[in-house]
Amino acid sequence: MKIRVEEIRNLTEPEIVVRYPEKNEQVDRILATLKALDERLILKQGDQQIALSPTEIYYFESVDNKVCACSATEVFETNSKLYELEETLSNYGFQRINKTTVVNTKKIRSFQSELNGRMRATLKNGEIVMVSRTYVASLKYLLGGKKR
Repeated sequence: MKIRVEEIRNLTEPEIVVRYPEKNEQVDRILATLKALDERLILKQGDQQIALSPTEIYYFESVDNKVCACSATEVFETNSKLYELEETLSNYGFQRINKTTVVNTKKIRSFQSELNGRMRATLKNGEIVMVSRTYVASLKYLLGGKKR
């Protein structure tokens, strides 16, 4: 892959052109990453509405019929359903890891297999989330492991 960066002083905003001979998974990931830079999620924290980029979210978790969005240090609330977030944000690296959690795979620092077939994932902020057996294979594949 070639990357070319040019400074053009008379442009009013940055312009990105992606050229490819054939659309493939790598091109799709590049496009999703670029879109994520401009995408904003509207979340609630108390009585405030907060706009955050999906890249700032570590995981979403459903607790007591509420869906929370967790960043490195803060917790927000969203009106979206967990399955909606899973579908909407899958191109940004979000993956369901158990019945109540969708994680940003780009925020996973390490993972370790457990004896019962589950997996323990440590996030970049030090939090630990558990991956149920049902989702271990798809998460490993997404992280660059063997094909399913």
